[in-house]
Amino acid sequence: MKMHKLGIAALFALGAAACSNKTDDANIAVDETVNATEAANAEIEVLPPSEGNGVASTAPEALPANVIPAQYRGRWGMVPADCTSTRGDNKGLVTIGDTTIRFYEATATLKEQRPAIATSFSGEFAYTGEGQEWTKVETLTRTGDTLKRADDEGSFTYARCS
Repeated sequence: MKMHKLGIAALFALGAAACSNKTDDANIAVDETVNATEAANAEIEVLPPSEGNGVASTAPEALPANVIPAQYRGRWGMVPADCTSTRGDNKGLVTIGDTTIRFYEATATLKEQRPAIATSFSGEFAYTGEGQEWTKVETLTRTGDTLKRADDEGSFTYARCS
């Protein structure tokens, strides 16, 4: 990234003075040719901790690859009884985790995130269930406590379980 040459010189001089064993303030070099506007407009490079500076970046972090965003996670039912059944007959219940969607008789594991509109999440999922394996692209769209799950077979609407 660009930094003003004068700003670099000033930072170097201040850094060198700070590392000095002398405690006399008269030994601090200050470059007074850098004005406040230039200093405020200077771009400063912020490195992530993995690059050795030990200071975390303040830039927003990208979502890790192959993770279902938090707003879609949880238990969702097609009918209210799906959320409350204790008999195991809740066939419309889906439980969405960070990488899986669990259905009544199948589990879908996220293989690859796919492009989607800003208000949705789409991904290719590897399914296993009832002795079979297959892949399918699923798109999740959430509006409040309602989740819509769409694939090439149709779309399904769920309500968040409380």
